[in-house]
Amino acid sequence: MSSLSKSRRIGVGFQGCRSSDAVSSLMVRRTTASRKATKTAVAVSILALVTTIGSVWCGGTPDRLPKAAASNPPETVPGAGSSSPAASTLGAPERRRSFADSIAGSPHIALGVPADADSSDDILLDEQAYVVSYNPTRNGPNWVAWQLDRSHFGLAHRRDDFRSDPLLPALSYHVEPRDYTRSGYDRGHMCPSADRTRDAEQNSLTFLMTNILPQVHELNDGPWKKLEEYERVLANEADAQLYIVAGGIFADTQPVIGPGISVPTANYKIIVALRTSQTATDVGSQTKVVAAVMPNNLTAGGHAWTDFLTSVDEVETATGYDFLSRVAEATQRVIEASVFEPAAAPKRRSPRRTLAPDGIR
Repeated sequence: MSSLSKSRRIGVGFQGCRSSDAVSSLMVRRTTASRKATKTAVAVSILALVTTIGSVWCGGTPDRLPKAAASNPPETVPGAGSSSPAASTLGAPERRRSFADSIAGSPHIALGVPADADSSDDILLDEQAYVVSYNPTRNGPNWVAWQLDRSHFGLAHRRDDFRSDPLLPALSYHVEPRDYTRSGYDRGHMCPSADRTRDAEQNSLTFLMTNILPQVHELNDGPWKKLEEYERVLANEADAQLYIVAGGIFADTQPVIGPGISVPTANYKIIVALRTSQTATDVGSQTKVVAAVMPNNLTAGGHAWTDFLTSVDEVETATGYDFLSRVAEATQRVIEASVFEPAAAPKRRSPRRTLAPDGIR
């Protein structure tokens, strides 16, 4: 059994409209042998959850909560196949455990699971090569997080095997590569394929459509690609490791392609550079933090990625997500308000081979 089939996991969160509403979620550990049974269990469980939530009166969509409220992620109960007691035999306190705990062991979210005030549109997927918060309404990722160091680089060729993600719940639409055909948009990677060249399997995982957002070619093959190259330069330094999160920024009313895939007005990326022995507790006021927001339109072409530098605070305001939640609050106030100054960007090393752009029209 491959390491992929052993370790890819899915977490689905549902949250009611009021703090007093019922809150439920499902956590499934996927294996190849039980894939068919798991899909059935997911579908049955989701239907039951929808029925339960629908029976609770909701007074409308809540306004966004302040940043402090975002630190309370949705709750979860043991899913099918769990060794824990059945949810019906547990009291509410025993059932309440952090939704983030379901993937707490992943190295990709070591600095915290990004969270906003509404968890109902966050389906967490542990893809092994990265972690995704997938939005079933927009049919694309809210964010993708991954850890990067030189151990992730190798000689694996770009797979180009774009495909739907089997980890998505059965009732969610599974975006297909053909949904982008003649849309005018590239299939833009959040976690780039060139960040995962250690082996073919890791590279292939970056072509799951849950890691993709529509991007104009001028962005995808322009400043977005250049920032990806810069992150690999940083990661190639001795004793360096990066924690990266990327995603889209959406207008209240956004254009769609295919069967309802929302097109972001901009894309963001946050990079935190540490040493390999360091953790969230080692992040300090002098830690290198790079944040950028790039417009997803023709104006992005011809610009350097440094033209779009901003602060983490600005990304949080634009997205509603709280990032770097495991970093000390006092440190967050400093590093999230600053804007990176690339006065001495490291010199790029000669590539081992030529890599194709991540986007395919």
